[in-house]
Amino acid sequence: MHIDRRLLGWGVFFILVGAIPLAVRGGFVDAEQVGSWPWLWPVLLIGWGLGLLLRRSPVEWIGGGITAVVLGLMAGGALATGFRGVPIVSGCGGEGQGTAFVTERGPLASGGQLNVDFNCGTITMAAADGSDWSVAGSDAGGRGPRVETSGTGVSIETPENDFFRDSGRNTWTVGVPTTPQLGLGMTLNAGRGTADLTGASITSASLTVNAGSFRLDLANAALVGDVNATVNAGDATISLPAGDRSANLSLNAGSLELCLPADAPVRVRWSGALGSNDLDDAGMTELDDNTWVSAGFVETAPHAELRVSANAGTFELTFGGGCGA
Repeated sequence: MHIDRRLLGWGVFFILVGAIPLAVRGGFVDAEQVGSWPWLWPVLLIGWGLGLLLRRSPVEWIGGGITAVVLGLMAGGALATGFRGVPIVSGCGGEGQGTAFVTERGPLASGGQLNVDFNCGTITMAAADGSDWSVAGSDAGGRGPRVETSGTGVSIETPENDFFRDSGRNTWTVGVPTTPQLGLGMTLNAGRGTADLTGASITSASLTVNAGSFRLDLANAALVGDVNATVNAGDATISLPAGDRSANLSLNAGSLELCLPADAPVRVRWSGALGSNDLDDAGMTELDDNTWVSAGFVETAPHAELRVSANAGTFELTFGGGCGA
């Protein structure tokens, strides 16, 4: 048998990408050990260096082989365990004490929209009694966020250019009012955050996570409408109550765990490439290659309709609590 060395690296890469998640799922490899995949990046430099040194020699394939193995281990580890071990996911920039900025607040009427765009640091969102939104906290220079209001909408954003400053000290606390029914948009870039919206009335929720980590808890919200989430090279957990709603979830080299009550009826429509899920382990019944339903699912009865697209991403469905544990 003749092996085409030009394709050998790709073959090794794809074998590892597929084998590692299967090995972890089957209990043959320890998930905690595999979760250390981000720390393999220095070996990539070694592989690239050997490739340059051995170029045009009979053993020039060694550098490419090392690179393919390491990339396969990292990609397979990411699919199996997610991105919680990536250093940038836990915040970025300096760790020193920031300077407090002036707290801002204002009213938000029913039917309004609250959008938050946060870069580099830690953000905590929580439901607050009344009809006022608020933002408090600190950053490197005490400048505070940029707040814009338009009609019934409020936008709270990290100031321009802060992403490239010493902005790891950004720490925000955002109050989400419970009195009005509102739409919520959250974008997190290279940071970490949580949102406990117990008692809030959220008509729609949109979450985008880019190279970060975010936990959105809507399990005890007074009202929850449709949910959209996109995770790019990061991880997220979302807790939802039972009920009739749709959720569109897109994973691009990211991981997402969705938590539902134990008896929540749900249908999952799955698509994507190089993605993995635990729908079988969650007790779902597979109707075809792309569709799973929970026990007792009835299409004409209220249920959660999940559309999940995973491109080199990992999706977990948890029933009965413990989301993000």
